[in-house]
Amino acid sequence: MKFTSHLFIFVTIFSGFWLDSLIAEFNIRIYIAALESLPYLVETSLGFLILCYWIYAIPEKIQSSAAFCYGLLVDLCFGSAIGFNMLFFSGISYVIHVYVFRFRIFSYLQLIIFFAGSSMFYVACKYLIFSPENYSYLLLLCSFLINGLLWLPIYFCMRSLRRSFL
Repeated sequence: MKFTSHLFIFVTIFSGFWLDSLIAEFNIRIYIAALESLPYLVETSLGFLILCYWIYAIPEKIQSSAAFCYGLLVDLCFGSAIGFNMLFFSGISYVIHVYVFRFRIFSYLQLIIFFAGSSMFYVACKYLIFSPENYSYLLLLCSFLINGLLWLPIYFCMRSLRRSFL
């Protein structure tokens, strides 16, 4: 695969994580201003879902080593612990590569459940490692529902980008 294709894929993943950080900042401001008595319930994983789409859509071109490099770059750009995103990106890449042909015969609902569940696992591990005092099953359930609702728009948007630019 060409370097420009890898760069385009990384820019989409980076923009997903950037949108995640903007959404989180906006949600925290609203939470502090209005909803201090309620638990914090919103956590999106746009960047993770975009990476999952790219691995699902073109598994022959994105190997685990590319996912490893994308994870390293995301860790460096967003200041998270080095290795966290590398580990999860490589792990989800391996799982998707093993089951990619089974996923191709799944319905959209089954894909939504799988990718929302994998993003929920990502959020759960992120909270358990970086802020265990804020870990909540209600947060995970809301994360599952929100990421499930986000999967189809991400899927169709990334598919149109893939058909236009790659």
